[in-house]
Amino acid sequence: MRTINYSAMRSVGARVFIAIFLLSLLSSQAFCVETQSQPFFVRVLVAQDRTYLPITVKDKYAIRLLPSLKVVRIGQAMARERLVPTPKGFRLGSQEWEASGIVIEPKKDRDLYLDSSRFRGIALIYKQPNGLLYAVNRLSIEHYLYGVLHHEVAPWWPMEALKAQAIAARTYAFYQAQVSKANDYDVKSSTSSQVYGGSTTERYRTKKAVDHTAGQILTYQGKAFPAYFHATCAGITAAAKELWNIDLPPISGGTKCNYCRISPHYYWQAMVPLSVIEAKLKENGRPVGQIIKIEPVSRTPSNRVGSLKITGTAQEAVIAAKDFRIWVGGDLMKSTDFAVTIKEDLAEFHGKGWGHGVGLCQWGALGQALLGKSCKDILNFYYPQSTIRNIDIT
Repeated sequence: MRTINYSAMRSVGARVFIAIFLLSLLSSQAFCVETQSQPFFVRVLVAQDRTYLPITVKDKYAIRLLPSLKVVRIGQAMARERLVPTPKGFRLGSQEWEASGIVIEPKKDRDLYLDSSRFRGIALIYKQPNGLLYAVNRLSIEHYLYGVLHHEVAPWWPMEALKAQAIAARTYAFYQAQVSKANDYDVKSSTSSQVYGGSTTERYRTKKAVDHTAGQILTYQGKAFPAYFHATCAGITAAAKELWNIDLPPISGGTKCNYCRISPHYYWQAMVPLSVIEAKLKENGRPVGQIIKIEPVSRTPSNRVGSLKITGTAQEAVIAAKDFRIWVGGDLMKSTDFAVTIKEDLAEFHGKGWGHGVGLCQWGALGQALLGKSCKDILNFYYPQSTIRNIDIT
């Protein structure tokens, strides 16, 4: 993950929040995305660190400036015009505008392309403090989920498992939208939030699961909570407080799960060169020299590694296992439930599960659905004391 001054980026959101709110209500000569009602919107960070953005709109569109919402262009179509940052603001083709951001509004849904990725809704584009561009896709939460589910679960899975994932993902997005109102975006399009691929990656059965559960979220004592999920818990779920500063009964962990034994990620192993680990430690401000020993020094209540002591030729360092996993790579070190030995110039990891282990276990949900469990059964199992609530978001 690249280091970006997101606090500075998000401060722009505080200045334009009212403008964006008015944008959803505004009726003028400019075009708005065609919808049958006023949906609940989410804002997804879909591009960052860009020196330029190729933009395509297949049919009619309008461009507004932020924060004024002034319409500066209405066009019939746009074919891969390059948007570039300038000292004054932004330049698109031969036009340059002084603004803190721009809004691209296609008349028709799914007519917008950033690079080769197709999106529903509208695009809001800003400049980072370093002058590079970042883009936010603003769209209804249901349409957002259309572009999420296929990345999180396989479309061929039983419908009850897909529906459980849809409700969990909707809850997470709804919660993030509530706590991020003063920011420029609510969620990212990567695994740090929920993987989102725009409308290009929508699939029939995952869209059907979203439609079947439209408006349904999980609540605890009447309020939405971050309904985290992961691929494979490998026997027991973790508590959110093991990783983050949050402690709520539905995500307090300790749920014993035998349903994910069918997962190909139940067991894993990884061989990592010590030189790679040494470089990652140095890169993140924890240099130890040449590594001599790596040993777990604490375990969490779910028996995952809490912290590691790494002994090197220069010094020792005690590091949180969750940070160590991110530094080395989450796809390589699939979880913090592992044992480690050093063999010559390699660290050999043998582990269980994939992901942080909090909340819904996706392969466990598959296992339960194959045994005939309902969507509600699955959610009650992984989020105890939660309630499925229908909310008016359309």
